[in-house]
Amino acid sequence: MAKVANSGYDLCERTVQPIDNKHDNNFIVTYQNHSYDIQDFLRYHPGGKKILSYYKNQSLDKAFKENPHSKAAFHLLEDFTLKNEEKYQKYENLIDWNVSILGQVSSLGENYWEWVNLPVNRKIRLFDSNLLEILTITPWYVIPLVWIPISIYFFYLGWMQINDNRFIESTSIEILTSYIFGILIWTLLEYVVHRKIFHFKPPTSSKLLITLHFLLHGIHHKTPLDNRRLVFPPVPSLLIALLLFHIYKILFPQTTFYFIIAGTATGYMSYDLIHYYLHHGAPKAGTYLYLLKRIHNYHHFSHHELGFGISSKLWDCVFGTTICLRKLTKPIEW
Repeated sequence: MAKVANSGYDLCERTVQPIDNKHDNNFIVTYQNHSYDIQDFLRYHPGGKKILSYYKNQSLDKAFKENPHSKAAFHLLEDFTLKNEEKYQKYENLIDWNVSILGQVSSLGENYWEWVNLPVNRKIRLFDSNLLEILTITPWYVIPLVWIPISIYFFYLGWMQINDNRFIESTSIEILTSYIFGILIWTLLEYVVHRKIFHFKPPTSSKLLITLHFLLHGIHHKTPLDNRRLVFPPVPSLLIALLLFHIYKILFPQTTFYFIIAGTATGYMSYDLIHYYLHHGAPKAGTYLYLLKRIHNYHHFSHHELGFGISSKLWDCVFGTTICLRKLTKPIEW
């Protein structure tokens, strides 16, 4: 339930003590005479879990009035209602949630863009085939298991190439610089792909492009709380890595090629793990990850057209797509 960036996340201040719901499986709040159980949403709230703890069994009307929230935030709230509302269902009835949905989204046409940017708290099934479905689900720990060995292997190849070829001379500084340069290249790739490809608005008449957009990124904006599809599956990412391998081989000299691609692989792995943590972790106030989490929450719930950097805000600053955050009176506690 995010808010516009220039208004911060802090809800109305209260003097009462937060209620301990440690042994309570329900967290009921009301809004405009409707009841919601937001127990499963507490740790994902962009403004932090603690601030919501004051509102157990109470109304959110005043809080929402004093702290404007986005349309996406209110839509997500409806997924926790104790009785689905007709206004909410007009969007989600566009598809049948009881069957695989990949074949359905392409038919949404002019409704697709609004539908995909209104998040829900649901698990999505993409394919009828169990095998294809499994290939789209990736636990976070698979990422380091795949990419740490790959990064080490490329670094090893670069080192062996230097030792085996007396015509190649590279100092430790040159090797380290090449590796860091590879990481920097990834941060730029991350920004460009996120902004230009993932947030490309497909033509309403193109079923193919709508389907591709949903597969690449739309599914994440539709179900941002789903931890099963938050990191990129290894099979497609390795195919993309193979393409980059050949491009790097053309672009970069033999002395630095392997170290640069090792750095890019490390950068990609870091990006995927940071992205997962920004959604499901609880960074402490004052840390860099705390800043990135606030920015990324705004990207999801308020400003889809800004904040494209995930692991770094460097290129947002360079290209003018930075989300400006208000300084809060009290830090957010997730």
